[in-house]
Formats: sequence, C-alpha cells, structure tokens
Amino acid sequence: MEHQLQQSHGNSHDLAKNSPGRSFFHVLSGLLRRPQRVLFLWNWKSAGLSILLRAPIFLAATIRGGLAATVSALLTECLFCAVTAGFYGAVVQNLRDAEPQWLTGLFLIVVVPAIFQGLEFVLHRLHGTPHLRLAEIASVAVSAVSSLFNWYAMRRGALLVGGEGRSFGSDLRRLPGLLLAFTAALPRWAGRRKKSAGSSENGVSRTRSADC
Repeated sequence: MEHQLQQSHGNSHDLAKNSPGRSFFHVLSGLLRRPQRVLFLWNWKSAGLSILLRAPIFLAATIRGGLAATVSALLTECLFCAVTAGFYGAVVQNLRDAEPQWLTGLFLIVVVPAIFQGLEFVLHRLHGTPHLRLAEIASVAVSAVSSLFNWYAMRRGALLVGGEGRSFGSDLRRLPGLLLAFTAALPRWAGRRKKSAGSSENGVSRTRSADC
C-alpha cells in the first residue's frame, strides 16, 4: 500500500517536472500524448504578468477611439492573456530544460508566440479594435522579449507553479534581480553568437585557402 502511494505521488509530481537534459522532441511528444500536463500546470503567474504588460499597449493604442472601444479592447486583451499566457507558461515550464537549447528556444520564443499573436490579431480584428496594426507591432515586440524572459526565469526556478513553484511573493522579490541578470546576459549572448559566427567563417575561409 505504501509503495502504491509513493508511486502515485511520483506520477503526479512528474506532471510538473521535466528532467534536465531530456530531448526536446521527447518532451514535446510527451506533451502531445498527455496534454493534461498543460492543463494541470496552467500558469496563473505568467497570465497575470502578461496582462500587466499587454493591457497598457492596447489602452494607449485605442484610447483615442473613445471609451467604449478602449474598454472593449482592454477586456478582450485581458481575457485573451488570461487564457493563452497561462497555457504558454505551462508549455515553458514543461520544456524549460529540454535539449538542445537552441531548438527549445526557437519553439518557445518564435513558434508558440507567433501562433498566439495570430490568434490575438484575429480576435481583436473581429472585435473591431481601432489602431490594431500599431498595437500588434508593440505587442509582438513585448511578446518576443517577455517570452525570452519567461524561459530565462523558469530555468532558474522562478514563475513556476505546481509542485515546483514557490509563492508568488517570493517570485516577485526575485524578479528585479532576474531582470538585471537577464538584461546583462543579452549582450553577452549576442557577443558569443557573433564570435561563434566569426570563428565559423574563419574556419571556412581557411579550408577554402587550403583547398586552393
């Protein structure tokens, strides 16, 4: 009986846990086979922060369209963020340690946000949100940066829910330090990418010279 209880606890905890170093395709296929992982880990922290970031964009873009248009755009965006950002956060939490990182990052920072941005555009278009193009341009920029930060923070144990999560207050206290570290890491990452690209080009040039 005790063994069964321990096994049951381990299975439920596995829904919130992604072992470091697991293959991206292995983890993603696991999510597709058991989508309840995303449902159980609906990330209310990501949803709340997304609303705080995106609502001002649509407020600024639609305020000249009148009170009714502004309120409609804000309610639409808040509802959209509450649903999609929560599910996106669940996907990030499950995939945050998958390897290779470049493929995981491409999926989490480009592919999934692009799908959500397309849905967001269609939803606001149907609701007749004014100045939608300007709002969407700003929203895409915010989405790219916030998606990258979400992944960065979750890899460091913040903004998680379920068995791995800490209190939201604890996460909020960590956010300033994480934001500073994230901001400092971006130019270093860009520098490493540039150096890596330069080394590859030099290697190709030396190979061509040797062939000649």
